Amino acid sequence: METIVLAEDSPPNRKILTHLLEKLGFRVVACENGLEAFEALTSDKHDVKLLISDIMMPGMDGLELLRKVRGQENLKSLPVILITAVSEKDYIERAKALNVSGYILKPISFTRVQTSMKALFPNKVFPKAPAA
Repeated sequence: METIVLAEDSPPNRKILTHLLEKLGFRVVACENGLEAFEALTSDKHDVKLLISDIMMPGMDGLELLRKVRGQENLKSLPVILITAVSEKDYIERAKALNVSGYILKPISFTRVQTSMKALFPNKVFPKAPAA
């Protein structure tokens, strides 16, 4: 089972994303901030296939986390998806310069998360979206 590290400071969003990713067949290491996520990525406890991070977080934000990941030899090719609001265009431009792999736009939905996962894991078979 592929492991995803999730960095999201909002408890409701962290819970929703963890639930959606688990429904899609991933193991999730949920972190409250960028520093915690970076520690999870560098601990060698997990064979991480993807990092999903909110952009706006206190302490280490998503861009700083992305910058640190790209600076690590063993992590520089790790796919990174940033969670963003459309209004954060400046952050999106800076993330592109750091080779971000994709975005999940807020508000978070099963369809948006599933679409991002299908793009990064094209050979994985995903369950159908739940009935509304």
